[in-house]
Amino acid sequence: MHAMPTSTNDDNTHEYRSLGGPVAQDAVGQRVDDYLARQFPFLSRSGWQQRIGTHRLLVSGRMVKNATRLKLGEILSLYAPKTVEPEVDRGIRVLWQEGSVMAVFKPGNLPMHENGPYRKNTFTEIVWQELGREWSAVHRLDRETSGIVICGSTPTMRSRLACDFADRHVRKEYLAIARGCPEQQHWMADGSIGDLADSAIRIKKWVVPDGLSALTQFSVLGTAANSCLLQARPKTGRTNQIRIHAAHAGHVIFGDKTYHPDENIFLEYFADGLTANIIEKTGWPRLCLHAAALEFVHPETKKEVRIEAVMPPDMEDLWQQLNKNQ
Repeated sequence: MHAMPTSTNDDNTHEYRSLGGPVAQDAVGQRVDDYLARQFPFLSRSGWQQRIGTHRLLVSGRMVKNATRLKLGEILSLYAPKTVEPEVDRGIRVLWQEGSVMAVFKPGNLPMHENGPYRKNTFTEIVWQELGREWSAVHRLDRETSGIVICGSTPTMRSRLACDFADRHVRKEYLAIARGCPEQQHWMADGSIGDLADSAIRIKKWVVPDGLSALTQFSVLGTAANSCLLQARPKTGRTNQIRIHAAHAGHVIFGDKTYHPDENIFLEYFADGLTANIIEKTGWPRLCLHAAALEFVHPETKKEVRIEAVMPPDMEDLWQQLNKNQ
């Protein structure tokens, strides 16, 4: 275990990592604890205060107090001792390429970007290592979601593709294995999505009256053993939209820790990682959500493109097991 730093001049200084970008003009004068709670809500304000009090948070290399006011351009750094990175599934593969646009398969246990304990074991880093540093993703999937990621090889192409995603010009299809057997073969979920104020999980969102508009079209592709194989077509791009709309309809996706009805499941996962109890309660080691198809117009050729990725073996295994048990 690493000893906590007691000054900025000791041997642990090199283990501080930048937290976000430089302080912007609209944040000048804010208390550092308020700023952190708003900008990085994976911890509560009291959680950030605890890190400030134990000198695990520096502002431009100096220790601060909770009430310290931020100045323009200051850099916040968080104490992050070097650890062995968790193992990931490095099995990316190219699904399709035309010109400066490429579709790459992302496995289900692989974060997109550097985050928390993941530094080199990320989709971004593996793409750079195996396909070339010119290639970068233009959108993201959650760490446990498998499927298609579109990459571009130039800044201009990435910008154009990112705009297409933001403007909802890209049509997406997902596959999910979820609990329960829906009464309807097809339905449109239109619950607005926003913060869940009374949740023990600070970052959790849910269907709330004053949330942002969200639409997801669901179709049932099969049922087995009080479970279902769903096709989901999100019409908007809210965070965790498919997972929220499925769970809100009573069909929690297998492996989903955040939207399991018992919030203690997520809290245990956050504290202890993937335990046998977590797997038993959620039904599978990872979230059974797969980005199965994308349709878009190629920015260079102006041709309509459809890319598909079959359901990966781990989800196939679960679906077969459920069919055997019915």
